[in-house]
Amino acid sequence: MLTRMNMKAFITGVMLAVVILLGIFAFGTWYYLKNFVETDREFISPLTKIVQSDKLDLLIGKPGNNSLFKEKSTINVLLIGIDRRNKSQTTFNTDVMLLVSVNPKTNKVLLTSVPRDLWINGNKINALHAIGGPEALVSAFEQITGQEIHAYIRTDFEDFKWIVDAFGGVPVGVQTTFTDNTFPNNSDTGIYSVTFTQGQEVMSGERALVFARSRKGNNGEGSDLMRAKRQHLLLQGLVEAVKQPKSQFWPMNVETFFNAVTAPTKMATTLTLEDAYYLWDFYSDKDKYTVESFVVGDEYIYHPGLYPASPYHAWVFIPRDGGLSRLRTDIVHKLSETTESTSSAVTQ
Repeated sequence: MLTRMNMKAFITGVMLAVVILLGIFAFGTWYYLKNFVETDREFISPLTKIVQSDKLDLLIGKPGNNSLFKEKSTINVLLIGIDRRNKSQTTFNTDVMLLVSVNPKTNKVLLTSVPRDLWINGNKINALHAIGGPEALVSAFEQITGQEIHAYIRTDFEDFKWIVDAFGGVPVGVQTTFTDNTFPNNSDTGIYSVTFTQGQEVMSGERALVFARSRKGNNGEGSDLMRAKRQHLLLQGLVEAVKQPKSQFWPMNVETFFNAVTAPTKMATTLTLEDAYYLWDFYSDKDKYTVESFVVGDEYIYHPGLYPASPYHAWVFIPRDGGLSRLRTDIVHKLSETTESTSSAVTQ
C-alpha cells in the first residue's frame, strides 16, 4: 500500500518502524516537526532543540554530528524481530525482517519486506540469523535488494510487547476481518484461535504481536505477504500511540529513552545515540514525503513445489529467472521517484 504522509508522519514512521518492530528511539518526532519552522531542503543539526506546545510537554534533541548517516545518499536500516520467547534462548529464527530505506533527495521512504521462506544462500532467510547472527541476515538482504545496509536493530517478542504496552497500546486500522485457528501459544506446545475484525482497534502488546505474526488466517490473510502488510499497518498505528497521554514515555528525552531500550536486557543495535539524534533532527519538505510499503511477491519469486518435483524438501520461495535483478532495479527506481511521480498502488 502506498501511503502519502506529511513530514511529521514520515519521521514518526521511520522512528516508529523501530518501535513497533524493534522498539527503539521512536517517539516525539511528530511533535517536533509539527512545530518546526519550515526551511528549504537541508539537513539540520542544532546544538539543542527544545520545542513547546500548548498541548504537549518539552522534547529535547541534540545534534548527530558524528552519525554515519551524514555521508549517505540513502539511509538503510534493517529491522529484525527474532522468534525468542525468553532471554535464555540462544538460537532462534527471525519472524520480522523489514528494510527501512530513506532517500532525502526525493522525499521517499521505502519499507521492504521479503517472505521468511525465501531461499537464499542455502537456507530459508529466516534461518540465517540462527546460523550466522544478524550479520548473515544483513548480508543476505544486501544480496537480495542491492542496497548497502548501514545498521540493524533487533528485538524479541517480550521487548516488542513491552514497548507497545508502555505506549498505552497501538491503534490499528484492521483492513480485513479474519480468524487464525492455529496460532501457536507462547511455548509452541499448542494452538489457539484468534480473530481480528475490520475497523479500528487499540491493541495491547500481546495482541499486536499476534496481529504481526499470524500467517494462517482465513479471508485472504493466510500468507507471509499479508502478514508483512499488517506489520506495515502497525507502523502507522504507532504514529498516534506515540503521543497518547497514557504513554509511560511522554514527555520524553531521546537519550534517556534510547539508553533504556538498548540496555543489555533489551534490544540490540549497531545504531549509536548520535544516529538517533541525527534521525531526530532530520528535516526536509514536510508536505512532500511519501512512504511506500513494498512486499516482495509473485513478480520476483515463486514456489517451485516440494521434493521430488523439486530439490526442496520444505516449502520455500525461490527467485524467478532474473527476479532479483528486476527487484534491485525496482528498488532503485522506487527510491528515485519523486512524490509527484509516484502512483497510489499496492506493490507485490
